[in-house]
Amino acid sequence: MDLLRLFGWKHQSYSGSSSYLYVEDLLRRQKNLLIVSPFIDGYYARYLLSHSHGKNIRIISSSMQDDAAKLLRNTDLRPALGFASAVFVANVAFFLLGWQFIAFAALSSIAAAAFIALSFKKHSGITVKVPKSFVHAKMYIGDDLAIEGSANLTYAGMHKNVEHVEVITDRARVAELRRQFIELWNSE
Repeated sequence: MDLLRLFGWKHQSYSGSSSYLYVEDLLRRQKNLLIVSPFIDGYYARYLLSHSHGKNIRIISSSMQDDAAKLLRNTDLRPALGFASAVFVANVAFFLLGWQFIAFAALSSIAAAAFIALSFKKHSGITVKVPKSFVHAKMYIGDDLAIEGSANLTYAGMHKNVEHVEVITDRARVAELRRQFIELWNSE
């Protein structure tokens, strides 16, 4: 996509079953990602998670597949913290009864699990919003590049279906798409 800028082109059109070449490049390279896709599957939920370290990713989606929703929206740590609290209370009881070794082993395991869970959430950098109204737009917006078109963020939409996408490098147009995303994000 750097060739677009090299030759001064503002956008490039593509139609076919390889939309992923453009979208995945944007998802890998850009640090701040704004994504609007009515459908997201587990394949791309895992893809986003694996490429989310050090990134800020905001997603608007109306209908994620169950596995994608679990992966991308699993940010509620209250059940894990409740469990950790219960184990902590049990450990205090074990300690008071003189079973220090059992208490230490269990507490160490809980501390390690909590550290891993919190580290994963800290690095994921993904926030998902599901609007009340069905959103049918497909936009993938990066720091200085955007893609609009018909391709959903699903394996079929990117790899199998014949889709049309526009790769946009014009900074004013990218800024306008970013403004539209923020307006949609704040409207629901």
